[in-house]
Amino acid sequence: HPGGGGGNGAYQVAAVWGKFVVTPDLRQALEQIDGQPVLLVDDLVDSRWSLTVAARELRLAGSGPVLPFVLASRG
Repeated sequence: HPGGGGGNGAYQVAAVWGKFVVTPDLRQALEQIDGQPVLLVDDLVDSRWSLTVAARELRLAGSGPVLPFVLASRG
């Protein structure tokens, strides 16, 4: 996970901002599903900012709604 869960929300989001990139292959896959929902799976979250930022990048790349699914939460 890029970034930790410590500090306040501003520090938490700063730790993950710009750490997620939609690759050309993923962008092409998103175009093929034409706005359909995307399941975003994470094994462990601390502050949930990683999910928020990753979902934002997927939406900006043309995905439909992003549905987060987390296996475990710390804190």
